Amino acid sequence: MARTDRERGRRASPWLGLCALALGSFAAGDTLHRVRAAVEWAHVWWPWLLLVLAVLNLVRSFVAVSSLIAPGVLAGIALVGLAHGHAVSGRVLVNVVLPASVALVGVAMLLPFGGPEQGRWTRFLATGRIHGPGAIGERTRHPRLELRAVAGEIRADLTGSALDGDVTVHITAVAGHVHLTVPRSWPVTVRTTGMVLTRVTDSGPRDAVDADSGGVGLHLLGLGGAVSLVRA
Repeated sequence: MARTDRERGRRASPWLGLCALALGSFAAGDTLHRVRAAVEWAHVWWPWLLLVLAVLNLVRSFVAVSSLIAPGVLAGIALVGLAHGHAVSGRVLVNVVLPASVALVGVAMLLPFGGPEQGRWTRFLATGRIHGPGAIGERTRHPRLELRAVAGEIRADLTGSALDGDVTVHITAVAGHVHLTVPRSWPVTVRTTGMVLTRVTDSGPRDAVDADSGGVGLHLLGLGGAVSLVRA
C-alpha cells in the first residue's frame, strides 16, 4: 500500500508542479487583477478553446505530430513576415504573439506526458498513438504498463512487443477512449476495478494461446469512457 501511494505521488507531482509554476508566473506582480482578467477572458472564450482542442485532436488522430514540424516552421516564418509587412506594433507582438507561442510550446510538451521508458502514457484533452516497448513482462524492465485517457484518446499497439512473463496493464478512461491492440496468441485476463457508464469491447481473432510466454492482466477503471481491446 505504501509503495502504491508513493507511485501515485510521483505521478501527480509533475502536474502539480507545472500548475503551480504556471499560476505563480502568471499572477506575479498584480495577482488580483490578473486572476480576475483570466476568469473574464475564459468566460468569454471557453467555447472557442474547446473547439480548437477538438480540431487539434481530430488532426492528430490522422496526422503524425512529427510531420507537422516543417509546416509549423514555415507557418511561423510566414506569420512573422506578415506582421512586419502590415506594421504590427511591437506591443502586440510582445503582449500577444510571444505569450501565445510560449503557451503553445508548453501544450505541445505536456500532451505526450509519459513514454516508453516509464511504461506510462497519458493523453489529456488530446489524441495520440503509441507503440509498446520492445519487451514487456515480469522478467523485463516493463512488468507494468499504464494507459490513461482523460477527455481524450490513446491508441496503444503492443503487437511489436515481446512478452516475457506476465504483464499488468492498468487502463484508465475518464470521458475518454483507450484502444489497445495485442497479439492474438496472448492470453488476456480482464479485471474491472471500477466502471461507471463505460463501454468495454473485445474483438479480433484468437489463435491458440501461448501460456508459456506469459499473460496480460488488464485492470480497467472508467467513468463515462470506452475501452477497446483488439486482437491482431
